[in-house]
Amino acid sequence: MSESQEEKYIHPDSGPRLSLFGFATRSRAFVLLFALLAQLLFSGMFHDGQIIPILLRGVVLLAAIFMTADQKKHLIIGLVFGIPALILVSTHQNFDNEIRDWITYGNVLCLYLFIIYLMLTQIFNAKIITLNTIGLALCTYIMLGTVWILFYTPVLALNPEAFTHPIAEDPDPIHTLTYFSYVTLCTLGYGDISPVSNLARNLAILEAVTGTLFLAVLISRLVGGYSRSEKKRTRGDDQ
Repeated sequence: MSESQEEKYIHPDSGPRLSLFGFATRSRAFVLLFALLAQLLFSGMFHDGQIIPILLRGVVLLAAIFMTADQKKHLIIGLVFGIPALILVSTHQNFDNEIRDWITYGNVLCLYLFIIYLMLTQIFNAKIITLNTIGLALCTYIMLGTVWILFYTPVLALNPEAFTHPIAEDPDPIHTLTYFSYVTLCTLGYGDISPVSNLARNLAILEAVTGTLFLAVLISRLVGGYSRSEKKRTRGDDQ
């Protein structure tokens, strides 16, 4: 086996061209990861309903739809949930309707859960560890925090006193829920906000356990996959 053939075998995502479009096509997870991180970093600088948060949500939804483009049937599912959500998010400034908000919520939640399923399937079915596998793992972890924000949303809507901090009275409650979700996911501990209702506490427990187990299982999966890649490369050197 030649050196170039071996490199392609060990790293199938690598290719002769390193264009930005080629990287985005091969590593869709990084596109979604960067979109999620941009939303986390910049959306808090603006009030909910302004153009920048709406644009950031639209970018995340587009990246999420792009994530489903690995197979035709996956893309169809992504479009079914993603396009209505994208339209409803883009018309946020023109309509203020609770029914519209819940329809948007349902479409976004289904799309995100489907993407997490796709990414976990690719991670645990990967025979060797590549840069794309690492991107999938990072993106899944960030996406878990985003999904749990959606889980907390109806809890807050049904019970404004579900948390010690009066989130419902905030001008931008989604930002406070974002903070709460990722603090819980990373098990950093609470200082200024904590769950009060039983449902909120149960969800917080599940999120903390999910975050901890995900990291433990993920590390073992990546290490195991990397070890197999090294063994294959060693056998290739011997040949």
